[in-house]
Amino acid sequence: MNNKSTTLNISLIPLFVLITLILGAGFFLLQGEIELPKFDRGPEVRRIEGFPTVIYSDKKIEKQREVITNEEKLNEFLNFVDETGLLTLRENINFNKENLLAVSTDTNDQTGVRLKIDKIYEDKEDQTLIVTLEEKVPGDYCETENDPNIAVDIAAISKTDWKIKFERVKKTEPC
Repeated sequence: MNNKSTTLNISLIPLFVLITLILGAGFFLLQGEIELPKFDRGPEVRRIEGFPTVIYSDKKIEKQREVITNEEKLNEFLNFVDETGLLTLRENINFNKENLLAVSTDTNDQTGVRLKIDKIYEDKEDQTLIVTLEEKVPGDYCETENDPNIAVDIAAISKTDWKIKFERVKKTEPC
């Protein structure tokens, strides 16, 4: 008896490429329908259209730092900083999915002061979100006008049960 062995030489590269193409096409076809797990990406923050802004008003107010969780609190904040009622949001907010961070300055006697929600940091040990506000004021030799105003900013943040703290960073802008 003669035992002859035959070997079959098949390359696995075309098979691997074919499987990769099938999985890739399936992923792109079902992209919006399959929710992949999110790995601790933290809160999602988005800018609200029309903010930051400046409101010209003679009303004297103190700075505001608010976490707004419903439409009623939003209306209270907007009416507090702008008694004319002209300040509104241009988009609808789903308070079941997100909250608003709303901040304002004291009443400024001079023009040129701007306020912006700049960054949000996580303190995982204390389960606290630290919201950094950037307040820019004009330098000593800048040309400003005597026109009372209030700088306001509002941003949306995904709903969270963490505590939220605000801290201000004041910067002087050169002219």
